[in-house]
Amino acid sequence: MLYSLKIKNFRSIRGELLLDLSTSGRLKSELNNNILEQNGEQLISTAIIYGRNASGKSNILKAFRALEFLVKNSDQFKHDQKLPPYEPFIFKRSHQKENIEFEIVFSGETGIKFNYKIAFNEKTIDYEALLFYPKGTPAKLFERKNKRVSYGDYYRGEKKSVEQNLLENQLFLSKTSNNNIPYLKEAYLFFTSGLTVSTFHDTEYDETLIRSFSEMMLADDVTKTNMKYLLCAADTNIKDFTISKNDGRKFKFPENMPKKIQDEIIDRFKYEVKTTHPLYENNAEVGEAYLDLDEESLGTKKLLAVGGLIISTLSSGGVIVVDELDKSLHPLLTRMLIKLFYSSKNNPRKAQLIFATHDSSLLDPELFRRDQIYFSDKEYEGNTILFRLSDLKGVRKDIPLDRWYLSGRFNAIPIIGDLDLVFSD
Repeated sequence: MLYSLKIKNFRSIRGELLLDLSTSGRLKSELNNNILEQNGEQLISTAIIYGRNASGKSNILKAFRALEFLVKNSDQFKHDQKLPPYEPFIFKRSHQKENIEFEIVFSGETGIKFNYKIAFNEKTIDYEALLFYPKGTPAKLFERKNKRVSYGDYYRGEKKSVEQNLLENQLFLSKTSNNNIPYLKEAYLFFTSGLTVSTFHDTEYDETLIRSFSEMMLADDVTKTNMKYLLCAADTNIKDFTISKNDGRKFKFPENMPKKIQDEIIDRFKYEVKTTHPLYENNAEVGEAYLDLDEESLGTKKLLAVGGLIISTLSSGGVIVVDELDKSLHPLLTRMLIKLFYSSKNNPRKAQLIFATHDSSLLDPELFRRDQIYFSDKEYEGNTILFRLSDLKGVRKDIPLDRWYLSGRFNAIPIIGDLDLVFSD
């Protein structure tokens, strides 16, 4: 589970920005089904982020991807290799050489709470530390400054050989991933299997995601059954779907998708999906018709893609981060997906959903608590800021949130002026 993420000097984020998923104490009577209990603390199960175009809300989500990428891959970096996620704040010259800083607080599979911090520049991890809370108070597992590592009393693993092989552009947490070190393994697995980040916007990517769940569904009838339930509840007219092995060379990927991710998807997921629809004659169902995935609507593909991600996350109890969850989906379908996280039956492992959107119809006090609604905006120099609806004074539970938002009372919307186009005679 995710408690918070702190970001500094990353993309459009200059100063310290905090995404805090703890509940607001003054909202005790609001939508208690939207709250998850962990280690005696209350966390929100979903977080929705609004903001005008270029306000930086997507960059907040990309910080999750940057963390995930570094933990998962930096142990393979070569000498003097640049760190791909190093994208400092570009609109102020003094920040363009400074470290990016991330601090994330989360709990792993066993429920143990961790605090993980990193600071890095173009080629160097300058700082890294992992704390955990074995008895309710923080205790150090390790702290790394440049290549010098110090250890806490709870650290139970190899030291000398790891330090000797640790390059300045590699994370210690990533480098020790194969050593099965207590606590470090659980923290590592949060990033590699407990965190799912989807920030690409591409139909071919959606289709690749759908195929990626085919292997899972072939191996797990429960996953396939849940997907069928989802399609039925969404009124897609899809009765079933079939899966067959596919040649990985046929996959198409967005141009901006890293080659490593492409190779991983091709290696792991090599299946073709066909959907099954009822066939009618004289107002009676007489058989079945089959469609290739390419023949389905954009909305159905999106539902299959994001639905697969959500079902997988609900099954594992992880955290899913999605940019524009509602893209190509009917608002009622988006609501249906969100509500899955509020049901103890559908969400028994305390999964969480974080997403960005422009759909103001979701600003509904019957769907979200005020501490689940975030707004991103930009200051004069292009710096992204983030605040919660529950932080604003004078915002009651019964106000028309969507109308207030679109009227600019919460800011975080574009200021649109009159437009006079010029054409040649």
